[in-house]
Amino acid sequence: MPKVQLVKRPAVAALLSILAWSGAQAEARTGGPSTGKNLYAIVLERELPRFAPRPIVIGQFKSLAPKYRSVPGLRTKYFLLSNRNTYGGAYLLNDKKSADAYLASPLLAELSAKAKGKRTLTRFEIPVAIDGPAAATFDLNKATGVVRIVRIKLPPQTPRDSILAGINEAVPTYQKVPGLVHKWFSIAEDGRIGGIYFFADKASADAWFNPAWHASVKARYGVDGEITTFDAPVVIEN
Repeated sequence: MPKVQLVKRPAVAALLSILAWSGAQAEARTGGPSTGKNLYAIVLERELPRFAPRPIVIGQFKSLAPKYRSVPGLRTKYFLLSNRNTYGGAYLLNDKKSADAYLASPLLAELSAKAKGKRTLTRFEIPVAIDGPAAATFDLNKATGVVRIVRIKLPPQTPRDSILAGINEAVPTYQKVPGLVHKWFSIAEDGRIGGIYFFADKASADAWFNPAWHASVKARYGVDGEITTFDAPVVIEN
């Protein structure tokens, strides 16, 4: 990931940049289910019941998948399982309004009423979502996909236009990462930058997030990147 340049800018220029970003939010969405610009993502994670065999959980994911075909504004959902004994979903939506509507929907209320354990919700702006080189060949029914969510803390008051410029500069790099199916470049609600990555398999994800990757991030930003790991055995794309 290219280094975000911390450039001091006059207040007027900064204001114009913010206004330009706000205007871009109204642009028409383009691309396939997992690609586009100015999108929005949420990640829901909940504790698994004490006795919840993996095959049974995956079977429940598959039975629920058709319900998400008609969720307004939903482009993609990764059904998630972790080795922290949690499950959940990563959702790519057209905009924040669609995300808020889903969070208030009867579907989620029905599922939440049946669930136990604490639920966590994380929100992300997705300025850019791209296909990786594996997108053309990966079979979504293979159940080998994995998700990595990366968050990197930036210095305070990093200009937003610098963040967006860094994201745009990084796009060609991620279009060449072996085994990468999709990447959603993200700005988390707490301001951390990073991405929601979907790899074809664990080996590809581990090969990318190797010690050299961590050393590079530390050298560029002064902090290590936080990585949250999930299996994604069921995926839908609307």
